[in-house]
Amino acid sequence: MILITGATGTIGKELVQDLLAQGMEFRAMVRGENTRADLEARGVQAVIGDFGRPETFAAALKGVQQVFLLTLPHPDCLKLEGAFLEAARKAGVRKIVRLSAIGASPSNPSSLLRCHGQCEAQLEASGIAWTLLRPTMFMQNLGRMYGDSVARTSTLFAPAGEARIPWVDCRDIAAAARAVLTHSGHEGLVYDLTGPELHTYESVAELLSRQLGRTVKYVDVPDDAAYDAMTGMGMSGWFASGMISIFHQFRANAGTAVVQGNLARITGRVERTLNDYLKEHLNAFRGTAKVSSPAHSS
Repeated sequence: MILITGATGTIGKELVQDLLAQGMEFRAMVRGENTRADLEARGVQAVIGDFGRPETFAAALKGVQQVFLLTLPHPDCLKLEGAFLEAARKAGVRKIVRLSAIGASPSNPSSLLRCHGQCEAQLEASGIAWTLLRPTMFMQNLGRMYGDSVARTSTLFAPAGEARIPWVDCRDIAAAARAVLTHSGHEGLVYDLTGPELHTYESVAELLSRQLGRTVKYVDVPDDAAYDAMTGMGMSGWFASGMISIFHQFRANAGTAVVQGNLARITGRVERTLNDYLKEHLNAFRGTAKVSSPAHSS
Protein backbone atom coordinates (compact mmCIF):
# COMPACT_ATOMS: atom_id res chain seq x y z
CA MET A 1 0.00 0.00 0.00
CA ILE A 2 1.21 3.49 -0.95
CA LEU A 3 0.19 6.60 1.00
CA ILE A 4 0.08 9.91 -0.88
CA THR A 5 0.31 13.06 1.22
CA GLY A 6 -0.42 16.43 -0.38
CA ALA A 7 -2.86 14.47 -2.54
CA THR A 8 -4.89 17.46 -3.75
CA GLY A 9 -1.98 19.76 -4.59
CA THR A 10 -0.45 20.51 -7.96
CA ILE A 11 1.78 17.42 -7.96
CA GLY A 12 -0.27 15.24 -5.63
CA LYS A 13 -3.40 15.32 -7.76
CA GLU A 14 -1.38 14.31 -10.84
CA LEU A 15 0.21 11.44 -8.92
CA VAL A 16 -3.21 10.28 -7.71
CA GLN A 17 -4.48 10.28 -11.30
CA ASP A 18 -1.36 8.46 -12.51
CA LEU A 19 -1.63 5.72 -9.89
CA LEU A 20 -5.37 5.40 -10.47
CA ALA A 21 -4.80 4.92 -14.21
CA GLN A 22 -2.18 2.26 -13.47
CA GLY A 23 -4.54 0.36 -11.17
CA MET A 24 -2.11 0.66 -8.24
CA GLU A 25 -3.20 0.19 -4.64
CA PHE A 26 -2.83 3.48 -2.80
CA ARG A 27 -4.43 5.77 -0.23
CA ALA A 28 -4.70 9.56 -0.31
CA MET A 29 -4.25 11.56 2.89
CA VAL A 30 -6.43 14.69 2.98
CA ARG A 31 -7.45 17.17 5.66
CA GLY A 32 -11.18 17.66 5.01
CA GLU A 33 -14.24 15.40 4.85
CA ASN A 34 -15.52 17.03 1.66
CA THR A 35 -12.23 16.38 -0.11
CA ARG A 36 -12.20 12.81 1.16
CA ALA A 37 -15.73 12.26 -0.14
CA ASP A 38 -14.88 13.76 -3.54
CA LEU A 39 -11.88 11.46 -3.96
CA GLU A 40 -13.78 8.37 -2.87
CA ALA A 41 -16.49 9.20 -5.41
CA ARG A 42 -13.74 8.87 -8.04
CA GLY A 43 -12.70 5.47 -6.71
CA VAL A 44 -9.77 6.72 -4.62
CA GLN A 45 -9.29 5.36 -1.11
CA ALA A 46 -8.91 8.43 1.09
CA VAL A 47 -8.30 9.02 4.78
CA ILE A 48 -8.29 12.10 7.00
CA GLY A 49 -4.77 13.11 8.02
CA ASP A 50 -3.23 16.42 9.04
CA PHE A 51 0.43 17.21 9.74
CA GLY A 52 -0.77 19.57 12.45
CA ARG A 53 -2.66 16.73 14.17
CA PRO A 54 -0.29 13.79 14.83
CA GLU A 55 -3.14 11.78 16.29
CA THR A 56 -4.43 11.30 12.72
CA PHE A 57 -1.24 9.59 11.48
CA ALA A 58 -1.91 6.05 12.75
CA ALA A 59 -5.07 5.53 10.69
CA ALA A 60 -3.48 7.07 7.59
CA LEU A 61 -0.39 4.84 7.87
CA LYS A 62 -2.10 1.55 8.70
CA GLY A 63 -0.83 -1.15 6.32
CA VAL A 64 1.32 1.32 4.36
CA GLN A 65 4.72 0.26 2.97
CA GLN A 66 5.61 3.33 0.85
CA VAL A 67 4.89 7.02 1.38
CA PHE A 68 5.03 9.99 -0.97
CA LEU A 69 5.86 12.78 1.46
CA LEU A 70 4.84 16.25 0.35
CA THR A 71 4.35 18.96 2.95
CA LEU A 72 3.72 22.68 2.62
CA PRO A 73 6.84 24.74 3.40
CA HIS A 74 6.47 26.03 6.96
CA PRO A 75 8.79 27.51 9.61
CA ASP A 76 7.97 24.46 11.79
CA CYS A 77 8.48 21.93 8.99
CA LEU A 78 11.15 19.99 10.89
CA LYS A 79 8.87 19.41 13.87
CA LEU A 80 5.83 18.55 11.73
CA GLU A 81 7.67 16.05 9.55
CA GLY A 82 9.55 14.63 12.53
CA ALA A 83 6.29 13.57 14.18
CA PHE A 84 5.14 11.98 10.94
CA LEU A 85 8.42 10.08 10.47
CA GLU A 86 8.18 8.68 13.99
CA ALA A 87 4.63 7.49 13.28
CA ALA A 88 5.77 6.00 9.95
CA ARG A 89 8.62 4.13 11.65
CA LYS A 90 6.24 2.69 14.24
CA ALA A 91 3.78 1.70 11.49
CA GLY A 92 6.47 -0.28 9.65
CA VAL A 93 6.76 1.96 6.58
CA ARG A 94 9.63 0.69 4.41
CA LYS A 95 10.28 3.59 2.02
CA ILE A 96 9.58 7.30 1.85
CA VAL A 97 9.86 9.36 -1.34
CA ARG A 98 10.11 13.00 -0.31
CA LEU A 99 9.38 15.95 -2.57
CA SER A 100 12.06 18.54 -1.89
CA ALA A 101 13.49 21.34 -4.07
CA ILE A 102 16.58 21.81 -6.18
CA GLY A 103 19.39 23.38 -4.15
CA ALA A 104 18.07 22.09 -0.81
CA SER A 105 20.67 22.13 1.95
CA PRO A 106 20.62 22.63 5.74
CA SER A 107 23.03 25.54 5.22
CA ASN A 108 21.31 27.22 2.26
CA PRO A 109 20.69 30.96 2.87
CA SER A 110 17.16 30.61 1.48
CA SER A 111 14.71 29.82 4.28
CA LEU A 112 12.74 27.56 1.94
CA LEU A 113 15.73 25.57 0.71
CA ARG A 114 17.21 25.41 4.21
CA CYS A 115 13.90 24.02 5.48
CA HIS A 116 13.92 21.37 2.76
CA GLY A 117 17.55 20.51 3.50
CA GLN A 118 16.91 20.10 7.22
CA CYS A 119 13.91 17.85 6.54
CA GLU A 120 15.97 15.79 4.10
CA ALA A 121 18.64 15.23 6.75
CA GLN A 122 15.96 14.24 9.27
CA LEU A 123 14.53 11.69 6.84
CA GLU A 124 17.96 10.26 6.08
CA ALA A 125 18.54 9.74 9.81
CA SER A 126 15.12 8.11 10.38
CA GLY A 127 16.17 4.55 9.59
CA ILE A 128 13.54 4.33 6.82
CA ALA A 129 14.70 3.83 3.21
CA TRP A 130 14.38 7.10 1.30
CA THR A 131 14.54 8.78 -2.09
CA LEU A 132 14.65 12.54 -2.60
CA LEU A 133 13.04 14.29 -5.56
CA ARG A 134 14.28 17.87 -6.03
CA PRO A 135 12.37 19.69 -8.77
CA THR A 136 13.19 23.15 -10.05
CA MET A 137 10.64 25.91 -10.79
CA PHE A 138 7.21 24.59 -11.81
CA MET A 139 5.83 25.52 -15.23
CA GLN A 140 2.39 25.53 -13.60
CA ASN A 141 3.35 28.50 -11.43
CA LEU A 142 3.77 30.72 -14.49
CA GLY A 143 0.02 30.80 -15.04
CA ARG A 144 -0.76 31.09 -11.34
CA MET A 145 1.66 33.91 -10.64
CA TYR A 146 1.68 35.82 -13.92
CA GLY A 147 -1.48 34.88 -15.83
CA ASP A 148 -3.44 37.87 -14.61
CA SER A 149 -0.72 40.45 -15.30
CA VAL A 150 -0.11 39.04 -18.79
CA ALA A 151 -3.85 39.09 -19.52
CA ARG A 152 -4.30 42.66 -18.27
CA THR A 153 -0.99 44.36 -19.09
CA SER A 154 0.92 41.93 -21.37
CA THR A 155 3.75 42.01 -18.84
CA LEU A 156 5.68 39.50 -16.74
CA PHE A 157 6.97 41.02 -13.50
CA ALA A 158 9.63 39.05 -11.58
CA PRO A 159 12.89 39.66 -9.66
CA ALA A 160 14.74 37.23 -11.93
CA GLY A 161 17.16 39.36 -13.96
CA GLU A 162 18.67 37.18 -16.69
CA ALA A 163 18.43 33.97 -14.67
CA ARG A 164 18.25 30.83 -16.81
CA ILE A 165 15.77 28.34 -15.36
CA PRO A 166 15.15 24.72 -16.46
CA TRP A 167 11.35 24.91 -15.86
CA VAL A 168 9.69 21.55 -15.15
CA ASP A 169 6.12 20.33 -15.68
CA CYS A 170 4.45 18.99 -12.53
CA ARG A 171 2.99 16.10 -14.50
CA ASP A 172 6.52 14.91 -15.21
CA ILE A 173 7.40 15.21 -11.53
CA ALA A 174 4.36 13.06 -10.67
CA ALA A 175 5.41 10.47 -13.26
CA ALA A 176 8.86 10.30 -11.67
CA ALA A 177 7.31 9.93 -8.20
CA ARG A 178 5.15 7.04 -9.40
CA ALA A 179 8.13 5.29 -10.99
CA VAL A 180 10.25 5.65 -7.84
CA LEU A 181 7.42 4.53 -5.55
CA THR A 182 6.60 1.44 -7.57
CA HIS A 183 10.11 0.23 -8.51
CA SER A 184 13.12 -0.69 -6.42
CA GLY A 185 16.66 0.55 -6.98
CA HIS A 186 16.05 4.21 -6.13
CA GLU A 187 16.67 3.95 -2.39
CA GLY A 188 19.27 6.35 -1.01
CA LEU A 189 19.33 8.43 -4.21
CA VAL A 190 18.75 12.14 -4.82
CA TYR A 191 17.25 13.24 -8.14
CA ASP A 192 17.32 16.85 -9.33
CA LEU A 193 14.32 17.15 -11.66
CA THR A 194 14.34 19.70 -14.48
CA GLY A 195 12.76 20.29 -17.84
CA PRO A 196 14.74 19.78 -21.06
CA GLU A 197 15.62 23.45 -21.68
CA LEU A 198 16.83 26.60 -19.97
CA HIS A 199 14.64 29.70 -20.26
CA THR A 200 15.01 33.25 -19.00
CA TYR A 201 11.89 35.24 -18.20
CA GLU A 202 12.67 37.19 -21.36
CA SER A 203 12.43 34.00 -23.44
CA VAL A 204 9.22 33.02 -21.61
CA ALA A 205 7.78 36.40 -22.67
CA GLU A 206 8.88 35.72 -26.26
CA LEU A 207 7.16 32.33 -26.29
CA LEU A 208 3.98 33.88 -24.94
CA SER A 209 4.16 36.69 -27.50
CA ARG A 210 4.26 34.22 -30.38
CA GLN A 211 1.44 32.08 -29.03
CA LEU A 212 -0.85 34.94 -27.96
CA GLY A 213 -0.24 37.01 -31.09
CA ARG A 214 0.65 40.13 -29.10
CA THR A 215 3.80 41.47 -27.49
CA VAL A 216 4.43 40.31 -23.93
CA LYS A 217 7.23 42.10 -22.07
CA TYR A 218 9.35 41.02 -19.14
CA VAL A 219 10.09 43.60 -16.44
CA ASP A 220 12.76 42.82 -13.86
CA VAL A 221 11.45 44.21 -10.56
CA PRO A 222 13.25 44.99 -7.28
CA ASP A 223 12.92 42.58 -4.39
CA ASP A 224 10.65 44.81 -2.29
CA ALA A 225 8.14 45.15 -5.12
CA ALA A 226 8.21 41.39 -5.68
CA TYR A 227 7.66 40.81 -1.96
CA ASP A 228 4.63 43.13 -1.92
CA ALA A 229 3.17 41.40 -4.98
CA MET A 230 3.67 37.91 -3.54
CA THR A 231 2.18 38.71 -0.16
CA GLY A 232 -0.65 40.46 -1.98
CA MET A 233 -1.40 37.13 -3.67
CA GLY A 234 -1.80 35.51 -0.26
CA MET A 235 1.71 34.18 0.36
CA SER A 236 3.07 34.46 3.88
CA GLY A 237 5.97 36.86 4.38
CA TRP A 238 8.18 33.89 5.30
CA PHE A 239 7.38 32.10 2.06
CA ALA A 240 7.69 35.23 -0.12
CA SER A 241 11.12 36.03 1.32
CA GLY A 242 12.18 32.46 0.66
CA MET A 243 11.03 32.62 -2.94
CA ILE A 244 12.92 35.87 -3.53
CA SER A 245 16.09 34.31 -2.12
CA ILE A 246 15.66 31.42 -4.57
CA PHE A 247 15.55 33.97 -7.40
CA HIS A 248 18.85 35.34 -6.04
CA GLN A 249 20.39 31.90 -6.47
CA PHE A 250 19.07 31.44 -9.99
CA ARG A 251 20.46 34.86 -10.88
CA ALA A 252 23.84 33.84 -9.46
CA ASN A 253 23.67 30.51 -11.33
CA ALA A 254 24.30 28.73 -8.03
CA GLY A 255 24.30 25.22 -9.48
CA THR A 256 20.59 25.35 -10.33
CA ALA A 257 20.68 26.47 -13.98
CA VAL A 258 21.46 23.01 -15.33
CA VAL A 259 19.36 20.61 -17.41
CA GLN A 260 19.71 17.27 -15.60
CA GLY A 261 17.91 14.66 -17.74
CA ASN A 262 16.88 12.60 -14.68
CA LEU A 263 13.19 12.71 -15.56
CA ALA A 264 13.70 10.95 -18.89
CA ARG A 265 15.92 8.34 -17.25
CA ILE A 266 13.42 7.63 -14.47
CA THR A 267 10.21 7.68 -16.48
CA GLY A 268 11.47 6.49 -19.88
CA ARG A 269 9.76 9.35 -21.69
CA VAL A 270 10.74 12.76 -22.98
CA GLU A 271 10.08 15.69 -20.65
CA ARG A 272 7.48 18.26 -21.65
CA THR A 273 8.88 21.51 -23.03
CA LEU A 274 7.84 24.94 -21.82
CA ASN A 275 6.47 25.76 -25.25
CA ASP A 276 4.22 22.68 -25.14
CA TYR A 277 3.04 23.59 -21.66
CA LEU A 278 2.17 27.17 -22.64
CA LYS A 279 0.22 25.96 -25.70
CA GLU A 280 -1.95 23.83 -23.43
CA HIS A 281 -2.57 26.60 -20.91
CA LEU A 282 -2.83 29.79 -22.96
CA ASN A 283 -6.23 30.60 -21.46
CA ALA A 284 -4.50 31.34 -18.15
CA PHE A 285 -2.72 34.22 -19.90
CA ARG A 286 -5.84 35.39 -21.74
CA GLY A 287 -7.81 35.87 -18.54
CA THR A 288 -10.31 33.18 -19.52
CA ALA A 289 -9.23 30.42 -17.14
CA LYS A 290 -9.61 30.11 -13.38
CA VAL A 291 -6.14 30.36 -11.85
CA SER A 292 -5.37 28.94 -8.39
CA SER A 293 -2.76 30.03 -5.88
CA PRO A 294 0.91 29.31 -6.57
CA ALA A 295 2.11 25.83 -5.63
CA HIS A 296 4.15 25.94 -2.45
CA SER A 297 7.43 24.59 -3.69
CA SER A 298 9.94 25.76 -6.22
